[in-house]
Amino acid sequence: MIIRTAQAIVVSSPNRMTFTDVRLRALAPDEVLVRTLYTSISAGTERLLMAGSLVEMANLPFPCIPGYETVGEIVEVGAAVSPNYVGELAFVGGSYGYEGVTPAWGGQSSYITTHYSKAYLLNGLDPVAAVAVAPAATAWHGVELIDIKPGELVLIMGQGPIGQLAAQAAKLKGAELIVCDTVQDRLDKAIAGDIKVNITTTPLKSKLPGKVDVMIDATGKMEVIGTNITAMRDRGRVLMLGFYRRIDLDFAWPFLKELSFHTSREWAVEDVPAVINAMHLNKIQTEYLFTHRYPVAEYQEAYAAALHNPYCLKALINWQ
Repeated sequence: MIIRTAQAIVVSSPNRMTFTDVRLRALAPDEVLVRTLYTSISAGTERLLMAGSLVEMANLPFPCIPGYETVGEIVEVGAAVSPNYVGELAFVGGSYGYEGVTPAWGGQSSYITTHYSKAYLLNGLDPVAAVAVAPAATAWHGVELIDIKPGELVLIMGQGPIGQLAAQAAKLKGAELIVCDTVQDRLDKAIAGDIKVNITTTPLKSKLPGKVDVMIDATGKMEVIGTNITAMRDRGRVLMLGFYRRIDLDFAWPFLKELSFHTSREWAVEDVPAVINAMHLNKIQTEYLFTHRYPVAEYQEAYAAALHNPYCLKALINWQ
C-alpha cells in the first residue's frame, strides 16, 4: 500500500478553513502511516492558531493543518518497523509528514505519519476515550510538576477539559479538592471535586474549608489567579496550567505569602504511557468529555462548537 495523498482540514488564513487534498511525503524507514478514525480540537491552541497568533509566536505560517489529538489504525510501516504494527489502533499527537503545508500540529488529516515510537498503541482502550490522551497527559504533567501531597487542599479554577482532567489527576494524589467554574453545566459534568463552586452565584471563600495549599489555574486568565491567591496559605504553590499572553499580577499577595509559581507546557514523553495506563485502570476517565460529536463533513460546525460554545467540553470528529 502506497498512499501519498490525504484529505485534511487546512487553515488557509486567519479564521478561514477548508477541507482539501494534501500531499504526504514518503514514509521514512522508522515511521508508520495511520488512517485516522477520530480527532478532537484543542480549543485553546487552535483558537490562537485560527486568529493567526501562532504565525510569529511558534513560526507556524499559513496554510497549516491543525490538531494533535488523533486516534487511528496503522495501515503501513517503514522498512525498519515491525509489520506487527499493521492493524493496531494508536493515539498520535500530531504529524509532520506533509509537503507544501505547515503542520500545526498536523493531526486533522485522513492519513498521518509519525515515528513508530510516537504511535502509542491502545491495546484495547476505547478509541474515542483515547482521543483525549493529549489533554489528559498535559493535565497529568502539570499535576506531577506541582507535586501534590496527600491531604493537601487543592483549588482548581476552570472546569473545561484540562481543569476536569487535572482534578482527576489531583484526586489520585489524595488531594482534598475544590473545583470552580462560571458555567454550571461544566460543574454538573465534573466527576472529581469534593466541593464544586459556581463562582458566578456563590462566593468562593464561603465554601473553602481552610487555606489553600495548591491552586491550579486552568482558565488561562491572569485575573482569575490574581483574585483568588488571597485564599492561599503562606508558601502555597500556584500551577499555571493555561496559556497566558502576559504574566500580570499585583505583587503584594505573592510577596506577603511567599507564594511559588509554576508553569507547565504540554506533556513529557513519560506522561502519555502513564495516562494510557491510568485510563486502562479507569483511574482517568475521558469519554464523557466529548459532549459534541460530528462527522468530518461537519468540521466547520465542530470547530464552532469547540471554540465558541461554553457547553461544549470537547468536540469529537469522526473520520470514518
